Amino acid sequence: MKAFLKFGVTVIIMLSTCMSGMAQQFVGLGTVWSNEFSQWRIFVEDYEGLLGVTWEGNYSEWRYEINEETSGTIRLKWKDDPTNWEIRGNDGTLITARTIWPNSLREWRLTDNDKSIELKPKWGNADHEWLMKSRSYGTFYIYQDWEGDPREWTINDDTNDLSPHMKMGLLFITMVQSMKF
Repeated sequence: MKAFLKFGVTVIIMLSTCMSGMAQQFVGLGTVWSNEFSQWRIFVEDYEGLLGVTWEGNYSEWRYEINEETSGTIRLKWKDDPTNWEIRGNDGTLITARTIWPNSLREWRLTDNDKSIELKPKWGNADHEWLMKSRSYGTFYIYQDWEGDPREWTINDDTNDLSPHMKMGLLFITMVQSMKF
C-alpha cells in the first residue's frame, strides 16, 4: 500500500510539473512600429508572438501567432458591431467576446461555452488599466507602460486553467478598446 501511495504521489507531482510547463504566461504587448497600430509584438515567457491586421487598413479582422503551435484569428462577428468579437484558435477553440451592457464598451464577457470571464477597466472611466479577476481562474491585469500611450503594455498574468486563446482575447479587447482608430 505504501509503495502504491508513493507511486501515486510521484505521478501527481510529475503531471502537475508538466501541466504547469504548458501554461503560457503573457508578460507584455507592444507595437512593432511606433506610429502604427496594425502590427503588435506579443511577449509570452520565452516567446515573441505577433498580432496584426489581416487586411491593411481594415481593423475588423486580425491574425495572431503566440508561438509555433498556437495561432488564430480575431474578427468582428458583424461588420458594423464593435460589441461582438470572435477569437478562433488553430486548435478549434472558439471564444466569443461580447459587451455585458448594450451600447457600452466598458465591460466585456468572454466565453468558450465552458468557461466565462469578465474584463473591465480597473478604474471607472480610465482605459489605461484593465483587469480580469476571477475566483476560479485567477487574475489577468494589463496596463500601459506610460499612461495615455497605448503602444506599450505590461501584463501580470496570474491565471490558471485559461487557454492561450482566451488570454489572447483578454489582451486584444484591452488593446482595441484603449485605442481610438
